[in-house]
Amino acid sequence: MASKYEKKVQQLIAKAESVGDKPVSQAVRQLDAARKRIAATVGQTDWQLYSLPKLKTAIESAMAEFAAKYSVELKAGQKNAWAFGEEMVDQTLKTVGISAVLPAIDTTLMVAMQNYSGSLIKSLGADAAGKIYNEFAMGLMGEKTPFEVMQAVGNNLTDKGIFSSIAARAETITRQECGRILEAASQARMAEAAKVVPGLKKQWKHGVSRVPRMSHMAAVDQVRDIDKPFNVGGEELMYPRDPAGSPGNTINCSCYTVPFMDGWQSTSAEGSKSQAA
Repeated sequence: MASKYEKKVQQLIAKAESVGDKPVSQAVRQLDAARKRIAATVGQTDWQLYSLPKLKTAIESAMAEFAAKYSVELKAGQKNAWAFGEEMVDQTLKTVGISAVLPAIDTTLMVAMQNYSGSLIKSLGADAAGKIYNEFAMGLMGEKTPFEVMQAVGNNLTDKGIFSSIAARAETITRQECGRILEAASQARMAEAAKVVPGLKKQWKHGVSRVPRMSHMAAVDQVRDIDKPFNVGGEELMYPRDPAGSPGNTINCSCYTVPFMDGWQSTSAEGSKSQAA
């Protein structure tokens, strides 16, 4: 039978996997608004070569607005993810009977990560605007028929077209950056907890939202001192989605780290009470 510690860890990981859901839905909503705005402009524009400058301006404006609004909403989502990263540590310690008054962790890293995410979104918007414009340019220059252009662009976010690929990329960025910031917060919180909880370590776990990489599955249940890295896929990672890791080893990762001490997995909270001031 799973201990209270193990049950709590499972509950927290399940909740962590939904942290990116709201920001993803917000990104999709903003992207669909941009698509509709561009479609409206196209519908009001003569299918002539002289219309290219007008189309270019409209496309760039729509995608810039998408990126700006998406960036604001993602920052809010990341702030919530940061808070939950702290909560994952606090709730786990509480479950095993550890009460510790921990100082607030420095949010400088959170702000830096939010700014980095903002640059990714800005690039996404600019790249998308270029691809959309190129499709219309080829149509207006006679290299593609209007039908082929609209097929390439897509009539909605689920069509196989440019906007569906933008939506997929936006979701990847959102889940990656929310998950990364959550884990950074957990690492910082555990570092503070280790100062008042002797012997506290961290353990690598995987989520259930997707099938983990073989190398990440092999890392499951690795235990490390809080200030030491895990060995995952031949790389040293302080936590899942660690920016120090390669993209191939961190993007689309659904793993997590949790506080750990020997005995927690086989002992109930009632039997392992301890206090830390």
